[in-house]
Amino acid sequence: MSKSRRRRAAQVWCAVTVLAAVATGCGADAKPATSSPAASGILSVGVTASLGRMTSLNPLADNLYGSWIARQLIYPALVQLNGTKLEPSWASKWDVSEGGRVYTFHLRPGAWSDGKPLTAHDAAWTANFELKHASDAAGLVSFALEGVKSVKAADDKTLVVTYAEAMPESVLTLLANFHVLPKHVYEPHAGGDGSKILAFRPEDKLPAVSGGPFTVTEFAGDGTTIFEPNKGYFGTPPKVGAVGLQVFQNDEGLAQALRAGTVAWGYGGGSAVAASVKGAAGLKVAASPSQEVAMLNVNTNPKKRDNPELKQVQVREAMSLALDRAELVEVVLNGYGRPGRSVLAPFQDEWIPKDLRADPHDPAKANGILDGLGYKRGADGIRVTPAGDRMSYSVVVWKEISRVAEILQKNLAEVGIELKPDIAADYTAAVTKPDGKYLDFDLAYSYWTLSPDPGGTLRVYSCDSWGSVNFAGFCDKDYDTLLDKQRGMLDPAERTTAVGTLQKTLLRDTRAVLPLYHAETVHVVRQDWAGIETQRFGPGLWTQIHRVS
Repeated sequence: MSKSRRRRAAQVWCAVTVLAAVATGCGADAKPATSSPAASGILSVGVTASLGRMTSLNPLADNLYGSWIARQLIYPALVQLNGTKLEPSWASKWDVSEGGRVYTFHLRPGAWSDGKPLTAHDAAWTANFELKHASDAAGLVSFALEGVKSVKAADDKTLVVTYAEAMPESVLTLLANFHVLPKHVYEPHAGGDGSKILAFRPEDKLPAVSGGPFTVTEFAGDGTTIFEPNKGYFGTPPKVGAVGLQVFQNDEGLAQALRAGTVAWGYGGGSAVAASVKGAAGLKVAASPSQEVAMLNVNTNPKKRDNPELKQVQVREAMSLALDRAELVEVVLNGYGRPGRSVLAPFQDEWIPKDLRADPHDPAKANGILDGLGYKRGADGIRVTPAGDRMSYSVVVWKEISRVAEILQKNLAEVGIELKPDIAADYTAAVTKPDGKYLDFDLAYSYWTLSPDPGGTLRVYSCDSWGSVNFAGFCDKDYDTLLDKQRGMLDPAERTTAVGTLQKTLLRDTRAVLPLYHAETVHVVRQDWAGIETQRFGPGLWTQIHRVS
């Protein structure tokens, strides 16, 4: 599923630099580098705070954009993606047997940057740890192993992945998100229930042990992290002298750096950055079909005691009809996106039922539904339940999405519902409290970037995902049963029907999830760099990038 803000709940990153060409500082007032990235051979990549701070190089502990960039650079992956097309990476090829149940990967010989052998045993250990702890310590990454029963190293260069049932080869696209960890580094921290591994910080001892094309030589949680080429990398060596990954506290800070030429690539810079640099010399905007979805999740846990009216599907329908998705696209995305239609994204259109459309903005109908349910407006305009409780709800958000929260507040106020933003520092804890029981929160905003195969995304709302990435407290055994069945359906038409049914369960039958918008993937790139193919995901993208004269 998603590389998510799985939350992707926002957190951010300021500067330490060992390379004179990389800018110091961060945010709108960040000082420009002493020379441009094109002149220095350093690829300077900028991200905004709304995409999140890179809190660690440990992929089990951090799941935001910065972390996903870092793991492509330092941790090997069996395969990689070019759009939705699967390509080799550490695995030079793979075989399928037992009718699609067993996939055997043949690995290139290699070594970790500390000289230890890079073998199939590292991959097997990583996979088995993540399978064992899929619902706890590995909750942020285990989606990549959707449907996997076991992983074994047949020898140092052969990895055997066995699925619980026959799987179509398309499921292997999820493995592009499976990043192999150095067993000798991580295993000492993985004892007991596995929770201690989340506290492990590879960045505390640099350079980080890497099996990818780069290794980290400088790490700054709120600034610039430096990646230098890993000379022992098994694949094509990088064409740049270094990558500097820099965080800006707001969109305009990144836009200024792009215009000044101190940043070569506004990675997923988004619509605000694209709008700000429109027409600037030497820059181009690359927008591709959305791989993302923003959602308003409703707490559907039947054991939640307060605000019981939220358990009514009609109330959730009224809330959805109150939302002005066109305004969200125009104001939040500057037009670079579409109204929210599904938990899947537009680039997965073949999986979305044709009759599943975004709910219209129809406050009159929403008011009619709520009137019919007997929820009358009080003196302040907010509706009151027959029990005398105001229809006032908290929504868990992070501070960088204030514009989204303001529009949601305005829209729902029009139908007599009050929304109160709850800005959470620890997003997952705020949604699942107390103790993973989902008894406190009312609504929660979530934002995901998705992988091509729909199974991982739909798995977010399974009972197994409680306590980690399930932000609706949704648990339905029939949903889970069909979810498990669809992953082994080899007939494309049969599986498409099943995936459509799962979407309608979430979006129509229960309305546990209210899709808001699908943001186009927007990158801003300086024209003096080549090889920045934004549809790619994996080390091959980063090793092909080079500056041009």
